[in-house]
Order: sequence, then C-alpha cells, then structure tokens
Amino acid sequence: MDQASMNNDNKQIPQKTNQVPSNSLKEYLGIVRSNLFPIILIFIAGIIVTLLYVVNAVDIYKTVTTVKITKPQGSILTTSLMPEAESFASDRYISNEIEILKSNSVREQVATILFDSIKNSSDKSKYFYLLSAKSGNESKPTDIKTLTAMLSGIASINQKRGLDIVEIEVQSPSNYEAVLIADVYANTYQRINLDFSRRELTTIREFLGQEKEKKFKELANAETSIRDYQQRGGIMFLDDQAKKIVDELSNYQAYKSATEVDLFSKQKAYTEIRSELDKVDKSVVDYIDGHVNESYMIELQKKVADLEIQKDLDISILSDAKLKEKVSNDYQKKINPLRKSLEERENAIKLGLLSSTPQEKSVLYQKLFETNIDILTDKAKIGSYNKVLAKNESLFDKIPAQSIELARLERDKKSNEKLYLTLEEKYQEAIVNERAQLGNVSIVDHALLSTRPSKPNRQLIVAIGAMLGLSLGIAFAFLRNYLDRSIKTPEEIELKGISVLSWVPSIEELKEVGSSQIEFIVANKPNASASESFKALRTRVMYSKLETELKVILITSSVPAEGKTTVALNLAGSFALANKKVLLLDCDLRKPRIHSIFQTERYPGLSDYLFSNVGFEDVLRSTRLENLNFITSGTIPPNPSELLGSKQMLDFLELLKTKYDIIVLDSPPFISVTDAEILSRISDGTILVVQANKTPIDAFIRTHDRIEFNESHKFLGSVLNNFSIKSAYGYYYNYYYYYSKPESKDKKKIKADIKS
Repeated sequence: MDQASMNNDNKQIPQKTNQVPSNSLKEYLGIVRSNLFPIILIFIAGIIVTLLYVVNAVDIYKTVTTVKITKPQGSILTTSLMPEAESFASDRYISNEIEILKSNSVREQVATILFDSIKNSSDKSKYFYLLSAKSGNESKPTDIKTLTAMLSGIASINQKRGLDIVEIEVQSPSNYEAVLIADVYANTYQRINLDFSRRELTTIREFLGQEKEKKFKELANAETSIRDYQQRGGIMFLDDQAKKIVDELSNYQAYKSATEVDLFSKQKAYTEIRSELDKVDKSVVDYIDGHVNESYMIELQKKVADLEIQKDLDISILSDAKLKEKVSNDYQKKINPLRKSLEERENAIKLGLLSSTPQEKSVLYQKLFETNIDILTDKAKIGSYNKVLAKNESLFDKIPAQSIELARLERDKKSNEKLYLTLEEKYQEAIVNERAQLGNVSIVDHALLSTRPSKPNRQLIVAIGAMLGLSLGIAFAFLRNYLDRSIKTPEEIELKGISVLSWVPSIEELKEVGSSQIEFIVANKPNASASESFKALRTRVMYSKLETELKVILITSSVPAEGKTTVALNLAGSFALANKKVLLLDCDLRKPRIHSIFQTERYPGLSDYLFSNVGFEDVLRSTRLENLNFITSGTIPPNPSELLGSKQMLDFLELLKTKYDIIVLDSPPFISVTDAEILSRISDGTILVVQANKTPIDAFIRTHDRIEFNESHKFLGSVLNNFSIKSAYGYYYNYYYYYSKPESKDKKKIKADIKS
C-alpha cells in the first residue's frame, strides 16, 4: 500500500467518528427493548405510589428569618495582638454560634415564649404544632418540654456558604405559625447574644486597660533607664548596624510579649469556662486536660511553631519576591503534614469528648477544649520565640562594647513601645465596641407570611415518580459501564481534549492476519492492519511539529505493560522503512525488553557506555532493516534516574543526533518512576501509549497533565494500543479489513462484510 493512500485513509477516520452515537444508541435501545415488560411494571408502580402520596400529602408552608452574625472585633480571645503572629487555628466562631442556636437552652427559651403567646391567643385555629391533642372541644397549648423537643425537627439552622449569614427556616402546615416560630427564634437568640456580647467586651476592656497601664510603666522605666545611662556619660547614639540588630530583636521580643498577653487572656477565659463547667460536670475537665497536654500534642505544636517562626525569619532577609514565595512553599510542605496530624488528633479527642454528650453540655465542652488548644499553641509559640531570642542574643557581640548597654536599653524600650501601642489600639477599640455594641447578631430579613405551600409540589412529584420508574428500569444497563474506568475507544481520549495520533489493533486481530511474530509487525508483516497503523503514526509524528525538528522521540505510558516497547519498536521500524536512519534506544533501565525482542544479550548497552566501560561501536547493534540500529539497556544500574539525568546522557544524545535522523527512546512508565519525566525534558517530543480496556482513565489524565505541565510544547499525542476493532464500532473493523485482507479473498464476500 502506498503512503498517499494511507494518508487519505487516515484522514477519513475522524469523519467516521460521527457514527459512534448512533451505534451507542442502538445498543442502549436494545437493552431497553429486552427489559420492556419490567420497565413498564416499575413505571406503573411508581405512578401509583406517587399518586397515593400526592393525594394524602399535607400542605407545608415554609418561611425564613435571616440573621447576620458578626465576629467580635475587639475580642482578644479571638484575634491576635500582633497580626504577623496570628495563630493558624481556624475561625470557629460562626460554627459555635450555630451550635448555640441549636442548643436545648435556646430552644427551651423559644418554647417558653411561644407557650405564652399561644396561651394568650384568642384564635387557636392558626396553630398546628403549638397545640396538643384536643381535649373535648378545647385545644390546649403544647407543653414546654414537648415543644422544646419538637423545635429541633421543624426549625433548621443553616449558614450560607462562605458568608456570615445564618438562616432560621421553619416549616409548618400553618403559615402563620411558621412566621411566629421563626421570628421568636431569631429575637430570642439576638437577645441572648446581646447580653453575652456586652459582658464579654467589658471584661476585655478592663483586662486590656490593666495590661496597657503595666506596659506604659515599663516603657516609662525603659526611657528613664536610657536617660540615666546617657547622663552617666554613656554614648548618645547607635550606629546603623546596632540599630538594625536592636530593631530585629525588639520585634521578636514584642511578638513574644504579645503572645504572652494572648496566653494570659486565654488562661483567664479558660478559668471562667472551667468555673462554669464545674457546675455541670467536673470530671470532664481532667479528661480534656489529660488529652490536650499529652506529649504527642505538645511536640506537634512545638514543631509547627518552630517552623512558622523560622519561615518568617528566612523570608525577612530576602528581597526577591519569587524567592520568598519558594521559601514559603518549601516550609509549607513541612508544616502542612504536621498541621494535618495535629488536626486529626484534635478531631479524635473531640469525637471522644462529644460523641455521647448531651447537646446542652457539648457547646461548653467544645469551648473548653478549643481554649485549651489555643493555650497550648501560645505556649509553643512562646517557647519558639525564646529559642529565637536566645539564638539571636549573640548578635550583641557584633556591637561595639561601648554600645552594648545602650543597645540593650533601646531594645527593651522599642519592644515595650510596640507592645504598648498595640495594646493602646486594642484598648481604644474595645472602648468603642463596648459603647456601640448592640450585639453581634442583626436580623436582616424577618419571616414573611407565605400564601402558597412550599411542598409538596404535586406536579413535580408525579413527574419525578414517572422518571424514577423509568430510571430504575434502565439503571442496571449503565452500571457496568460506569464502574469500568478503563479507556476503551479513541473517542474517550479525544473527549478529554487529548489528541490521538493513531490506534493499533489488538493481538487477536494480528493473529488473524497470520503474523508469526507479533512484536515487530512493520518488518515481519508489513501489510497487516497494525503495520498500517504504525505507518500512520509515523506520518502524523513527522508533521506534528513542523516548526521544530523532531529527532529524539520518547515513548512512555501511564502504567506498566501497556505496549510502549512494541510501539517504540514499530515506530522506529516505520521511520526506517521511510529511508530514515533510525536508532532505537532502550532507556528502561529497570525492566528492559528490547534485547528480548531481538533475542540478544542485554549487555553491553546504554548503562555500560555511560559508565565508560565500553565504546560506542561495542553497544551499537543492527537489525534486519537496513536503516535501523538499536542499543540495549546494558547492565542494570543501582541509580537509573540519576544516570538518565546525567551529563553523560546528554552528551550521548548529542552524539547520536549527529549520526541518526530519528532516535526513539523506550522508557519506564511515567507514574511508576521519575525516569520518563527526566527523559521527557531532554527529548524533542513525547508520545503517551494507552492500552485499551486496561489503562485507567484517571491514571492516563494524571500522566498527560504532568507531561503538559513539564513540557507542554513537546507532547505529540497519544497512541491507543491493543484496540479491538471487532468489539468496537463497525466502521473501524470494515475500514481496516478492507486494507489488510489477503488478495485471494472473494470480492463479493468482502463487500458483504463491509456492508455489515
């Protein structure tokens, strides 16, 4: 077959892919037709059940009250004094407030107010849940205990994703009752939050005022010490180097002091929570303290704190933004696993703590646990700052002797000054918050009286019932196809946006055409359909990168045993048949196969040459094709990746480029080891081999994405290997059968096969 005919045939393949949907539709319709009777029965049963439900369903009205929950800005318990030294702990404030909303104590207060409302109401026909069973002709209000338990089912509390907005949604057969419950719920929570918010801000303001006064006195003492020193005849000014050292040490001293204030405030909060918890359950305190202060948790906190602070130190001395980002990313790779382990341990302790705890106690337990974790975090940070300060204390040795005392005094002054300014800012902020605070909860939208029931949507339910009946009938037909994650056809690859250079028939098809050796098809059976596939692959590779010269072509795959060696061998042979001088190089230094195909010794080969144990002529071997040579892998080295990425390998490829038109590299799988990734960087183009009905689509996509990420301009496309043309769409089989049939076939029989 001439090359022009093959090119024309290849161009017809994409046009025929439009036939695939019709063939798929016929398969699906056949499955439905064979199961038509049970599908009809299921459909009728679904309609009957749906109609019975719709007829007997009670109309439900829904209303929503929307509230906004704002995290307290003046709380030292929730914000760090120094922004640069914020704790990595996530903000749990909104989640905690939602748990408070769901708590039994809040529901009990809501139930009490609702009970009073219904008791004083003259028209009790507006209510449903708020009324108990009728006693004679009189309807009585539901008792508070029953109503408290009922509220958890008829009122749902949900946070809008990514927002500080919480919706209180109530559903009831009475639209008036739904509005009443939603608004009472929101107003009750707003009142509870208001009382708590003002009490907390007062405590915070008093604490910050005390700390501010202490730091002011310490700052005044530091300034006095400097004046006394200078009056005694000490030096008046520091040089630039000394100032830089003082600034650096004072910063970390200020960070440490700020963290100590944070720690003290959290310890104070811990004491308050513990005193409140002692009224409920004293035994849980020892349980929490014992688990939080275990050596494993403490060690993890120390490691995280050390890495965080060391990261800040390393970044602070850099000026290049990209370098800073790289250093930060490197540290994050070390910090993230530690944080994950810490979080997993915290969740395990919390699960054991809250699994069998009543709801009214769980919120208090969780607050105590989280405060204890914050205390442990601050202690770890203080320890890390102490290490940094102790380590950097030696910087004073670089300061002239006569300036050391002044430098130490200046350091104390600046650290106290920075901390005092921070405390002053927080104190003023706390005063403003205390005076202006009306609570952290504001009602955005009150509940609206709904005139139409929200459910059931009878028309939708009937439609869903009908669709569900049909879906259950045909679901099994698609289950197997869904569970099978392997690639089966070229279209599956192309639908992912990845080009298919060619596809190669399976081994069974090759046996049918009478091939005695199925590995080296282009040499042993040049008229077989697989041989034409490799010729098509050769043509597409030649014209895939017209703007650049393709000399070194890498053949790799996602996972082992996908036929990449067979593709590499036959692609090299196809180029040789096109009068190209070709070298096949076995770069699989772990499980090589080229020597087995050609039935020769593995060594001497590539590794032996790269180690300078043999010369070039000693490793070069010829084949039955005049223009094709090959080099085996050689002795298996202990370090294949390093050898393939070495300068010797680069120099060897440059030498081969001067001697050959095309160099085909056979490599290990891309995901298994890094060898293929190294080779892809030094080659001119990469071809990814996929085996039909074996290669997982996820593994293939991951491999393709990594190749594109590393060298996107070098990716040539994919080759679908071992593709069963008989089990696929008819036109694949007819197309290749026509061009690979023996000449002695009866033409009428051929035409009949093609039409079928």
